[in-house]
Amino acid sequence: MKKYLILIIAGILNIITGYSQDGKEQIPFLQNTTISGEWFLGFGYNDYTEISAFYLKRGYFTIRTKINDVFSVRYTQDITTDTEGSDMGNVEMRLKYLLLKVNLINNDLLKNSYLEFGLVHRPWLCYEQSITGYRVQGKMYTDRYNLLSSADFGVTYSGLLGGEMNQEYKDRVSSYFPGRYGSFSFGIYNGGGYHALEKNNNKIIEGRLSVRPLPDKIPGFQLSYSFSYGNSNTALNNAKYRLNIFHLSSLSKNHKLMIQYYQGTGGHGDDYTDSDGFSYQNKGYSGFAEIMIPGTSFSLFSRYDKFISYQDTKQIQNTFIAGITYRFLRNKVLLNFDQNENRGIYTRIYELALEINF
Repeated sequence: MKKYLILIIAGILNIITGYSQDGKEQIPFLQNTTISGEWFLGFGYNDYTEISAFYLKRGYFTIRTKINDVFSVRYTQDITTDTEGSDMGNVEMRLKYLLLKVNLINNDLLKNSYLEFGLVHRPWLCYEQSITGYRVQGKMYTDRYNLLSSADFGVTYSGLLGGEMNQEYKDRVSSYFPGRYGSFSFGIYNGGGYHALEKNNNKIIEGRLSVRPLPDKIPGFQLSYSFSYGNSNTALNNAKYRLNIFHLSSLSKNHKLMIQYYQGTGGHGDDYTDSDGFSYQNKGYSGFAEIMIPGTSFSLFSRYDKFISYQDTKQIQNTFIAGITYRFLRNKVLLNFDQNENRGIYTRIYELALEINF
């Protein structure tokens, strides 16, 4: 046992120091590697269940290694609380991203684009989250109603349109997807998301196109369209999955505004299919606003969702969210109220949440 333990320790030391046992220098493990994390913690009271609790909302631990100017890899562990089965209540870890990124820098036409292979980003949710910045409060619109997943097994091609915005805009407003005339992302995926097994032979085609029409006059204004096309991740082959999102957003150092309209058929899983595998029609919309309070680190935010699913009887959900946020360093703490009305049943959550980035 001691022999195996010594070999394991020696192997770890070789990786960290970058030297093999025969003295030949290897690529140092830490030379081009960054480690980061993002934690969402909270304390809340649910007036429907009449339960209050401290909890882990989500946690991410990421390792990125740059191999050279073209190739890099990413590993992200998703940390959450199990809410189902015999392990309910345990904090569990699962993979969110495990990918090879290829920067296409050797072609002038493609130099602001890249490919991802493996367990990768899907085109829409990472973009929407970069606009609002409030994943700590809860899921984005299409994720909340189980229409879409943020990550999946597949391949993604993403890039910027027309070069990049200037450094002042990236520093003061947003450095995410900073294409001067917009950005794009397209890919092919299993379809069920990073937390589901593939249940059929169908693959999902998904894409996003965002356009910044007036980069000099209104640099924070963008129009976006996103789609998904394929079948739901069920064993029944007739479960169609169609998703269309039309999205407008406006960003500045003083505000964030967003509105989106959704129309589609089915969902990425089996939430919106009947017993024969036929998919329901759905539609809805969502609006978000955040206003920064001048001269302070505080801001006010609010969001309203409406979601309609045309099942045997029309199912309607209305969600209202509002709160106040305090930012410090790269972190934020917020006090928020979340009310969901589903078929006449109201669920209200009062919450204090903390986002930690390192």
